[in-house]
Amino acid sequence: MHDTRKDQASGDHDRHGDVKSLAAQVLSALAQRSGQSAHMLDEALLARFCSDVLKAGKSIQTDSVTELQRHGADVATILDGYIPAAARELGERWCRDELGFADVTMGAARLQAILRELSAPWVTDAMTPADAPNVMLIVPLEEFHTLGGMSAASQLRRMGISVCLCLGQSEEEILQKVAARRFDMIAISVSCRQKLDAARRLIGEIRAAASGAVPIVIGGRVVETSDDVCALTGADHATADPREALNLCGVRAPVPAPHDRLARI
Repeated sequence: MHDTRKDQASGDHDRHGDVKSLAAQVLSALAQRSGQSAHMLDEALLARFCSDVLKAGKSIQTDSVTELQRHGADVATILDGYIPAAARELGERWCRDELGFADVTMGAARLQAILRELSAPWVTDAMTPADAPNVMLIVPLEEFHTLGGMSAASQLRRMGISVCLCLGQSEEEILQKVAARRFDMIAISVSCRQKLDAARRLIGEIRAAASGAVPIVIGGRVVETSDDVCALTGADHATADPREALNLCGVRAPVPAPHDRLARI
């Protein structure tokens, strides 16, 4: 006899897994694991920062940045230290069932708004040298973890890199940009192993569209797995660290990396 209760329980478990996966992707920003800066963060300030981004209400405006700056945190410290640390905290509290999906989503939206606001001076190429390296960062259409891509773009731009950030764009749009501009590196953010086949197909299309050879890097949560990501996708390298990606691809940043400056604070 067919056990419908078992099917229902399995379905409930699958749906819970889907929601948990979505939340993990929204927060996979854990943007880079800022090991060099983590020990420099004020734990009390970080706790208040997390509380502020999780406050009730629909507004994404917060007073947290003003408080961090009042206590001496500069832009690099906030972007490369407090935002990734807050994202990790939200993710860990989600996994402990201390936060609901709505809390995580609103918190991620507020972190993204803060990141966008503080990164605004570097969004255009007006702040980059004329001979700056060109890098394309791709967060594919079916991915949700835009905060990670935005964080990586912010770091690279502050290193003097010209960044073409593709968030949720179609494959056709991406390939048009690849064909129209010569890039020194292309990075694709992938959240999980199930997305590797799609990444492999995209990489094949990119290589066919590019006017010359360009090193391709896989980043995102998937690089934390034990799988040989490069063999499965045809990428040249795999790393979640923008600075390491540049080094692997032989791309020289015009200015010191944000973490280098932060480490000397």
